[in-house]
Amino acid sequence: MQNNDNKNSIYDELNKLTLEDLYASFEKPTASNKSVTSKKKEISAEDCLYDKLYICPVCGNNFKSKTIRKGKVRFISNELDLKPIYEPIQPDYYDIVLCDKCGYTAMSSKFDKLTNTQEELIKTNITPKFFPKQYPIIYDVDIAIERYKLALINSIAKKGRSGEKAYICLKIAWFYRDKADLENEIMYLKAAHKGFNEAFINDRFPICGLEENTLLYIIAAIGSRIGKIDDSLRILSRLIVKRGLNARLKSKISELREILKKIKS
Repeated sequence: MQNNDNKNSIYDELNKLTLEDLYASFEKPTASNKSVTSKKKEISAEDCLYDKLYICPVCGNNFKSKTIRKGKVRFISNELDLKPIYEPIQPDYYDIVLCDKCGYTAMSSKFDKLTNTQEELIKTNITPKFFPKQYPIIYDVDIAIERYKLALINSIAKKGRSGEKAYICLKIAWFYRDKADLENEIMYLKAAHKGFNEAFINDRFPICGLEENTLLYIIAAIGSRIGKIDDSLRILSRLIVKRGLNARLKSKISELREILKKIKS
């Protein structure tokens, strides 16, 4: 166990992240491998969670991480950039897995996908600065931000792909939106926008579960929030005429396109 008094801990790195740091991490992509009520009873936040067992691919540690029970949360809607809203808790808050021994942290879908080189990079760049923290059962938005930033620092340290870093940045931006912190939301949206553009060119689809049309739409939606209206309209105009679009996605494309056309007129 690492010393909690370590002044150069990985947690100290969280507040040092700047827009320049995030942009730099995208420049050279690597080729490495409120309550819901039912007729029977009210569903609490605790009802939606269980402890899932993980084995850390870096240090071999066995540990548990809070995970959402399928079918327990209810989808309400999503915003124009596909930010989802659920009740009674937000599943995205719990999608980060953190090894409490070595500090390796990643989105659940990426946690066991490490190359040997990346394992060594985590051991060298993350573990010496890490000490474990106790988290409550229910995560608030600030805990979610902290855990996603830990995942982002890990992704940068292991030289993760652009799409992974961009997706984490998008989630962090959404959480800052939950806090009505526009400055930080825009900072992370800009990083996500740059990273997704890099990923579109260099990464293979699907990118963090996103197929090509959905990723292009998200790039346009993010662009519309960071002042790139013309670029977003060009993307949407190309997307809307594509064949085989998912009906829900096509509806979102049309909605956002009309909003941006009104802004421009």
